[in-house]
Amino acid sequence: MKIAHLSDLHICLKYKRGNLSLIKRLIKKISNSDVDHLIITGDISDNSREEDFVWFRNLLKENELLQSNRTSIVIGNHDIFGGVQTASDIVEFPSKCTRVDFKDRIRKFITYFEELFDNVYSPSDKSFFPYVKDLGDAAIIAINSVDKYSKIRNPFASNGYVTKEQMGDIQKIFDLEWVTNKIKLIAIHHHFYKNNISSKSSEHAVWSRLENFTMKLRRKKRLIKLFKNNNVDLVFHGHSHEVKEYSRHGIKFLNAGGSVDDDNKLGPGFFVADFSKDQIKTEYNMLPGRYNLKPIHKETNLCVPYLTN
Repeated sequence: MKIAHLSDLHICLKYKRGNLSLIKRLIKKISNSDVDHLIITGDISDNSREEDFVWFRNLLKENELLQSNRTSIVIGNHDIFGGVQTASDIVEFPSKCTRVDFKDRIRKFITYFEELFDNVYSPSDKSFFPYVKDLGDAAIIAINSVDKYSKIRNPFASNGYVTKEQMGDIQKIFDLEWVTNKIKLIAIHHHFYKNNISSKSSEHAVWSRLENFTMKLRRKKRLIKLFKNNNVDLVFHGHSHEVKEYSRHGIKFLNAGGSVDDDNKLGPGFFVADFSKDQIKTEYNMLPGRYNLKPIHKETNLCVPYLTN
């Protein structure tokens, strides 16, 4: 089984039209490849605008990826709260966030991509996340890590948090008999390491630097322990725009954050995780072209396939 991984596309038809052609090329390349499934880990839209979601929905449909057996998706903080593009947006952002109906934004996100949520199971009767999807040899457990807005705890709407209730529901999924012996894959938006690269998720440079100080996932140690205790094989995420792979307590993590706007300048691309013969082979696939590359991060072997037991 081969899984492709994209994240943090930050589609913005109003301010970032230059990225649209690259996103089209990425989706087409994935559709034409031999991957079995695509996982997208949030921040589809930069400003949580309907036109951005509809554009991407149509792109998936055109490439025969708007199907639950082909693609899985989770929500990111920009999909709920949006970001900033101008100086006036910085001033208005806090008041805009306080007006956001958190649950309604999640509901709308699901309706934009409703075909991708066919044949999934959620143990909660209050929230759609977490959910689990059966892919035959593997089970994908999708988690909502976006925290609600708070002027003190989450002033830039970029921090992550997984509630106690959701943690309990994740365990209920792990306890399902049909999940126990499958390859266990986690799809979540937020990263699990200290971020050392400034975010460029929004167009305004000042805001990006400020936002970087609050890009944290609370309770991540508890999540990692939960994953470890239930033999999770691989965690897919984004949020930090640093294409990277790393391990925590024996669990492998892939960050495809910034699949188009990559802060460590590997170039537009996507991860592929190949599960075969009790091994995980990972590779970062770049679009063909000339990019301003810099040395690969010391913790990763990006662009060079390798095996782990």
